[in-house]
Amino acid sequence: MSYFSDEEYNEDERRNNAYQAVNAVREAVSLAKRTHQPITYEQTLDLINDLNPELYEEVTTLLARKNESDWVKYFKEKALAKSTKEKEVNPTDLIEEELAELEEIVEKDKSKRFLNKRIFDYKNALEYFQPRKVSEHKILNADFYLAERPSFKISETLYENEEFKDFKLPNGKVLRLRLLHPDKPEHIIGADLIYEQFNLKTNQARFLVLQYKTWNTKSLNLSSGNIGAQFEKLDKNLCKSGYCSNYEGKKTTGGYRFPYCSAFLRPTSYIASADSKLVSTGIHVPICEVLKIKETEKSLTSKNVKGKAVSYKIFDELYVEQMLGSRWLTFDELKEFYESKDLLSYQDRIRVHAQEVTPD
Repeated sequence: MSYFSDEEYNEDERRNNAYQAVNAVREAVSLAKRTHQPITYEQTLDLINDLNPELYEEVTTLLARKNESDWVKYFKEKALAKSTKEKEVNPTDLIEEELAELEEIVEKDKSKRFLNKRIFDYKNALEYFQPRKVSEHKILNADFYLAERPSFKISETLYENEEFKDFKLPNGKVLRLRLLHPDKPEHIIGADLIYEQFNLKTNQARFLVLQYKTWNTKSLNLSSGNIGAQFEKLDKNLCKSGYCSNYEGKKTTGGYRFPYCSAFLRPTSYIASADSKLVSTGIHVPICEVLKIKETEKSLTSKNVKGKAVSYKIFDELYVEQMLGSRWLTFDELKEFYESKDLLSYQDRIRVHAQEVTPD
């Protein structure tokens, strides 16, 4: 029995830590796929089933309800309005009817941006009404390219007993995913994500670290438990170690981009029950800004992070376009980073380690 299914521990805490882990996987895959919108929670859960079926069962038990989007509500209301005593109209029939019409139009001209978005929304709404099961149409397909390459060993020694899976990406790249399954409550300090990009053509890598924390009513107590120590450790190991500096070792950057900030706090909404709707807060706050707020205030709030945070709508795109995240490092520099900063000490906290690889 793992932590997530152990009823000796508080169910609310287990639920919110499970939700953080789901968000970390969701963000990693959305980054890798270069989607303009995050993948759905259902698609994320489906991928977790690929990675760890046991964890999938435990997480879906804690997060039982599917998200009811505005389009789901629309088709529910429309079906109810069109139903009569003699005939009940099914929302899925209405979705499929409108979806077929849109797909026929787009088939003739695939450049219709807003029609394509509507098709995306309708398919997600249709998914809501399907029984929760492992999808026959995988959002990512397993690949064995990296598994056959002994030269790709960056950080492998960190996880001698942890399994991983390699997945094909639409752009010809590969995503290696590890989902670390916690078995002790003290390991659940935050569902962190380390996301790395590897270029096997240039033998370089860059990274991003996200620390997930639950805030209630958009307020996070900065003196609760050892939360301050966690932020300070990230600040020491990343920000103050020069990983936010440019190639000349300066904080200011050449060209138009943010500093090479690579450590962010990612607040997630509080999930009160299995029936709670899954809604991501959607902001990313640099760890250095969190510590500045901590100097004068007891809590981080939606008000005092204004002007200091990056919204989810642009965060992924900024990282992909190399406008934020660490600078490019050689494989030797990355290896030295792992060894000198004792990344093993993070292992109890890292829930997801994603490595996006451009093959040679």
